Amino acid sequence: METKKIEDFVALLTSKQIKIVCAESITGGLLASTIISIPGASSVLLGSIVSYNPEFKNKVLGVSNQTLHDKTAESFEVTREMVNGIFNLFPTADLYVAVTGVASASVNGYYVDKAIGQIYVVIMYKNSFFEFSEIILKNERNLIRDGAVEAIFNYIIEVVVGKKI
Repeated sequence: METKKIEDFVALLTSKQIKIVCAESITGGLLASTIISIPGASSVLLGSIVSYNPEFKNKVLGVSNQTLHDKTAESFEVTREMVNGIFNLFPTADLYVAVTGVASASVNGYYVDKAIGQIYVVIMYKNSFFEFSEIILKNERNLIRDGAVEAIFNYIIEVVVGKKI
């Protein structure tokens, strides 16, 4: 992603005095890393939890084992529960974002029944929930992760500004 876009994102959140907390699965910390690549990011990013494993999602973020079993770790339902989990951990933030998705085909016995590149993003802002889903059409897992971060930036801007990018 272009540095200018990241700078503009941080400047927007700073100007609106928005503090953000993230729960990341598919992005594996890349969302927070991208934000903090800009000086002054500490004024907007409180922190991020990388919650890649279903057991970790359950124990740290309070995602229900039943939801994980019934809906899979890559679903809106799990992503919503992740947002609720970070809200419970950090209730003083202004904006909460969680992301799950599929970066590659099933491996090591973990079967994924979603399209490669499918992401689920849930944002909580001003006591409202916003849900976004798309397929990042890239042919390599790290390009999918990069595309997911860029999509999340766009979604957050859309929610904060009130218009689609």
